[in-house]
Amino acid sequence: MPTIKRIVVPTDFSPHGRHAVASALEYARLFKAELHVLHVVVPQVYQSEMPEMMMPPVEDFTEDRLEAARKRLREWQKTMPGDVDIQTHVIESTKNADDAICEFADSMDADLIVIGSHGHTGLMHMLLGSTAEQVVRHAKCPVLVVKPRVPIT
Repeated sequence: MPTIKRIVVPTDFSPHGRHAVASALEYARLFKAELHVLHVVVPQVYQSEMPEMMMPPVEDFTEDRLEAARKRLREWQKTMPGDVDIQTHVIESTKNADDAICEFADSMDADLIVIGSHGHTGLMHMLLGSTAEQVVRHAKCPVLVVKPRVPIT
């Protein structure tokens, strides 16, 4: 059985992301592993009133988004159990979130990535893509995709 020392769990703060963190906590306990909770801030593209007209990313809001994410993770960390070594990370990336997650996990020498799945299908999957799917394809370590047992609303 492989040794798992470091687990990375990305979160987008959605209910699916929170479920992934809860699942990752259980694995961290089981393997007595460090848990690295990660949030990736990517540049936002703001859309004008006309859908075909796109404006470049507005960087002025990036620092606000980074600080808001740090604050949310600090608040989460206060509610997490003390029996697991939990570290939180907020990173800014000019790439897609999936690329940033894979690079972060690689830089941490992660043994496992635990990621939530929104379960989009059909048109929603085509439009939004799947971060979890891309992480599975490109990560250098094993990836566990967790889905809630009951639908999350």
